[in-house]
Amino acid sequence: MKLALQSEPLEVRWSRPLPAGVVPVRLTVSRDRAGRFFVAFLVEEVIALLPEVFVAGTREPRAVGVDLGLASLVTLDDGTKMDHPRLLRRYADQLARLQRELHRKKLRSKNREKVRRKIGRLYALISDVRRDMLDQLTTRLVRENQVLVVEDLSIVTLLTPATGKGRRRKARLNSSIRDASWGALLRQLKYKCEWYGRTLVIVDRFFPSTRRCSGCHAKGPKLDVSVREWACAECGAVHDRDVNAAVNLRDEGMRLYWLVASALPPGRAAPSVLRASELLPDEVAAAS
Repeated sequence: MKLALQSEPLEVRWSRPLPAGVVPVRLTVSRDRAGRFFVAFLVEEVIALLPEVFVAGTREPRAVGVDLGLASLVTLDDGTKMDHPRLLRRYADQLARLQRELHRKKLRSKNREKVRRKIGRLYALISDVRRDMLDQLTTRLVRENQVLVVEDLSIVTLLTPATGKGRRRKARLNSSIRDASWGALLRQLKYKCEWYGRTLVIVDRFFPSTRRCSGCHAKGPKLDVSVREWACAECGAVHDRDVNAAVNLRDEGMRLYWLVASALPPGRAAPSVLRASELLPDEVAAAS
């Protein structure tokens, strides 16, 4: 690859080969805060759909309820949990040391620029690790399941500024939410479901997935974030907070999925993204 006014090709470490027989539409060269240069090719590529995944011995699509949290980044309805990596907390001391060092350097000096580059490289490392972790997780979920169910989170609302009493606790909570990168995880699930022929069901944010008993469907009291287990007052079942929420999300998501799938003409696949808030209220009520 050669750019303008260059006699020799650039030394490029390719992340993956370009599709065979495809001519790039656009080429973009960028540089991140760590001083690394990236070359991005825009091409038109047809992605092959993955084979459909069914429950063993049936023709029912395999579904998974995905509950996003902070104690565990992701909890599935079968009890599988993925720990929150907490990358910002892991590198907090190193970041604080470099920030203090940067503050002591003279403005517009070469030494200050060197420290600024170190901070940029550390933030780039955190971003790369988080992006790779989320990419592997979302790809595995999409490959193993036909229907994925998540909750419609209002991340902007959750990140309200920390003020008044308890502001330190709220500030720590906001930092953990940003570190979890829920928005990037949901974005990856959306486009990968569209790529590979899966369906992502987004349950309404007001659905009581945490408070509802997954066994008898009785609605319990509102739970504080610190409560990790609770017992149903109706049937006495003891629930793990996150696993119970994932099971309820899966059940509600499949209810909405069959509501839409049953109304489709024969041979037509369900949409890649199905959002509960976009369904008509009378249709949702009719299926409940």
